[in-house]
Amino acid sequence: EAVTQAKRAILDTLGVALAGCREEGPAIVAEQARRTGGAQEAMVLGRPFRAPAAEAALVNGTSAHALDFDDVNVSMRGHPSAPLLPAVLATADAAGASGAQLLLAFVLGVEVEAKLGRLMGGRHYALGWHPTSTLGPLGAAAACAKLLGLDAERTQAALGIAASMASGVRANFGTMTKPLHVGLAARNGVQAAALAAAGFTASDEALDADDGFVSAFLAEPPRDDRHLDGLGQPYDIVSPGLGQKLYPCCYVTHRAIDAAIELATGVDTADIASVRIDVSRGTLMPLIDRRPQTGLEGKFSLDYCTAAALVDGAVRMSSFTDDAVRRPEASRLLDVTEVVEDQEPQSNPLAAWAGLHLGLGDGSSRSLRVDVPKGDPRRPLTWEELAAKFRDCAAALLRPEEAAQVIETVERLDRLQDVRRLTAMLAGARAEIS
Repeated sequence: EAVTQAKRAILDTLGVALAGCREEGPAIVAEQARRTGGAQEAMVLGRPFRAPAAEAALVNGTSAHALDFDDVNVSMRGHPSAPLLPAVLATADAAGASGAQLLLAFVLGVEVEAKLGRLMGGRHYALGWHPTSTLGPLGAAAACAKLLGLDAERTQAALGIAASMASGVRANFGTMTKPLHVGLAARNGVQAAALAAAGFTASDEALDADDGFVSAFLAEPPRDDRHLDGLGQPYDIVSPGLGQKLYPCCYVTHRAIDAAIELATGVDTADIASVRIDVSRGTLMPLIDRRPQTGLEGKFSLDYCTAAALVDGAVRMSSFTDDAVRRPEASRLLDVTEVVEDQEPQSNPLAAWAGLHLGLGDGSSRSLRVDVPKGDPRRPLTWEELAAKFRDCAAALLRPEEAAQVIETVERLDRLQDVRRLTAMLAGARAEIS
C-alpha cells in the first residue's frame, strides 16, 4: 500500500512541477542554475539542460510548489512531496538508481517529514514557520541518504547537517519566495546527504538537544515525543495519507470552493447579494490576503478562491492570473463577502470544516457545509483522475503520447531498472538514455 501511495504522489508531483516550471519564479531560478553551470548530473524539468544534483533539486522543487497545486499531509501541516521528490529524483538521476530504490527512499522521506510534523504540532506553524521548508530538508536528507546507501552514523550526520539548513517564514506566503522555500529544502536535503557521504560531521544531538532543531523551532522543549515511536507502523503515507489537490491554491480554501461550486449551480452571480464563509478555528492562519491584487496573493485568499468558484463554477490554473484576480465580477463578490472564524478550539486538524451561505437578491438563500474536500485521503482522487490532472498539467510541454508514457512508467516504477529512463521523458531535450 505504501508503494501504491508513493506512485500516486510521484505522478501528481511530476504533473504540478511540469505546470509550475513555466511560471516566472521557477524560470528565474532555472536561468540562474543554467548560468552557473557545473556537472550535468540531473534533469531539470522542462529545460534543455542538466545541472548538478543539488541545483536540479532547487529548480524542480521551486517548480513543484509554484502553483500551490502539490499534495498535503495533515501530520506535517505542509506539503511533503514537493521538497522530497525533486531531491530523491535528482539523487537517483545522478546515481542511476532503480525505480524501486527511489520508491523506498520516497516513502522513508515522507515518514520523517510526517512524524517530525506530529512532534512539532501546530505551535511550530503558529510561530510563523513554514513546515514544508523546515521539515522538508530533513525528510529529503533522510531519503537521499537511503539512496546513497549511507549507514546509520552517516545518515545521522546528514540529518544533523540538514537541521542547520532548515528555514522558511510564512510572511513570504503569496510571493515567489514561498515556492523557493521548497526548492531550497530539496537542494539542502541533497547537499546534506552528499556532504555526509563525503565524511562531513554534525552533532548527533542536532535534533533533540536543548539547543537543537526541535526546541529551537518550537521555542520550547516538545510536549510529547511519543509521536516518534512506531516509525512505519503504519507509514504516514498510508494513514492518514496524502491529499492530492483539485484546485491550485491553499488547501484550506478547498472546502469553501467545493461548497461554492455546488451552490453556484443554476445561480447567476449577479443575483448574489451576500456571501458568508464560516470556517473552523485555525483555518485563516495561512490566508493572508482578503483583497488580493496578484495571482499569487489570490491563492491565499479565502474570499477570492470562493468568488472564483462562484463566478466560474470551477477553480483552475487560469483563475490565478493577475487579471483574473482583478476582474470586476470577482471584485463585486469580495465587496459583499464576510468571513467568520469559529472560536471553538480545534485540536484535531482532521476536524476542520467550512460552511458557505449565499444570500440572493430575491431574499432567498442557499447554504452548504463541507467537512472533507475532494482529494482528501478520506475522499481520494482515483488513479484515472490523477492521470487526467497530470495530462492537463503537462499539456504545454508533453505531447499526449509522451504524457501517456510518463503515466505508464510511474505506474510500473517499481520495475524500472534505471530512473534516468523516466527523467529523460521529463526534460526539455528528452534525450534517450541508452
